[in-house]
Amino acid sequence: MERNNTLNHKGGGAATNRECPQCGEDSLSTYWHRDTFEYGTGDSAAALNVELPVRRCGSCDLEFIDHEGERLRHEAVCRHLGVLTPADIAGVRKRYGMSRAAFAEATGLGEATLGRWENGAVVQNAANDRYLRLLALPGVMENLRRITSLANVLHTPAGIVRRFRAIEDSNTLRRRQSSFQLRLVS
Repeated sequence: MERNNTLNHKGGGAATNRECPQCGEDSLSTYWHRDTFEYGTGDSAAALNVELPVRRCGSCDLEFIDHEGERLRHEAVCRHLGVLTPADIAGVRKRYGMSRAAFAEATGLGEATLGRWENGAVVQNAANDRYLRLLALPGVMENLRRITSLANVLHTPAGIVRRFRAIEDSNTLRRRQSSFQLRLVS
């Protein structure tokens, strides 16, 4: 099932405005190809289907799948696993108008980890996916910010609550410790 048409890219330009990675010519066209690829191993392996844009150079006949095709494959894997796609994850963060650093600070997630999820380098596990879905719910981020704010107050020097008695550090105590010996009891 192939569609011969030109695909528009993010700058508004068509695929024919891009250069061929092999010959450098700007004579690319795009057609759509239904691709089936295997995800997983053994009994849990699944055949996933996805429509991919295939770029074809009119000068040297090179056909290739670019970053857009890889993104579509990654999204197919996410749908198969039932987890948020990279665009969905970025959307949760952007809904709050937060940078990755600010989102990481508020949620306790790693900034680099967020970047890997949003760029499609790694698929998040089920627990983190559920956490991200909860963060997307109305009011959850505000509650999390309140909890984080309270935790920050408790960890300031004035807000530290001592739960254990500190051992006194004195010369007398050091002398007693240095003369301590274990004895065999018979």
